[in-house]
Order: sequence, then structure tokens, then C-alpha cells
Amino acid sequence: MKIETPKLKRTSYAILLVILASLIISLVIWFIRFPGIRRSFIYQSSDSEKYRIEYRYLPAKTVQGPIQNYIDELLLGPISEHCSPIFEKGTKVLSCFKKDNTLYINLSDDLLKADTQTTDYRKQIELFEKNVFRNFGSINKIELFIDGKTAFDAD
Repeated sequence: MKIETPKLKRTSYAILLVILASLIISLVIWFIRFPGIRRSFIYQSSDSEKYRIEYRYLPAKTVQGPIQNYIDELLLGPISEHCSPIFEKGTKVLSCFKKDNTLYINLSDDLLKADTQTTDYRKQIELFEKNVFRNFGSINKIELFIDGKTAFDAD
């Protein structure tokens, strides 16, 4: 008994060739115009106690490094108008570096300009840390400084 394999027509080969060529062209264009690394940003909802998550693409290679680039973007605040920024507007990163699995970050004292009666700084810092830990798994600990001074000792 002889098994026959089906033979393709020339038009079938042409269609396969067009599909393969379009796949290759699509991949080349995607690699050239790579959107960056997808990062998540968690913000407090302005109308409830819930959190909202935003996703943004950040450049893969930056001058200041991926961690500081992410934190700069986080401090700029949410895109959605239904979310509140983590810290007071104008807060900037003064310095940021990672040693072993610990991130040392020094923020400007602009975050202290918020109303001290209604602002829960611990909650803000916990949300900040939650964002960083979620996006950078290699970081196990964050040492936060405000204008060169320790924010507060962890309990």
C-alpha cells in the first residue's frame, strides 16, 4: 500500500510565501519601534478607598536607569483624573541607587508640603513601596530618605 502526500498548487505556495513575508516584516517593524517595558502604577482612587492600576510603557534604556525612570514617572502622578497622586505635586527624586537587594532613595521635601492633619504619610509610603516591589522583583528592601533625612523607622 502506497501513501500519497497531497501536493500543493502554485497559488498555495504563493499564499504561504505572502503570509511568511508579512510575518517577518511585522516582526522587524515591531523590533524597530519597540514600545518599551510595560509597567504598572497603583494609585489611590480619589472618590473611594480603592486602588486603581494604570499600565504604561516606559523606555527600555534610559540615562538614569530603569528604576529611577519608573519612580520619576510614578511621582508625576496618574493619567486618570479619578486617581490621586501618591505624594504632593512637585516631589522629585534627588538620588536613587540600588545596592545588593536594597533600594536607597532620597526624595525632595516637597512631599511634606501636604496638609499634615489629613495626610497619612505612612500610607503614602506603603503605596510607593508597593509600586516599586511590584515592578522590580529584585528589590527586597527600600530605604527612604526625605531631603537626606530618614523618613521614619520601620516598626
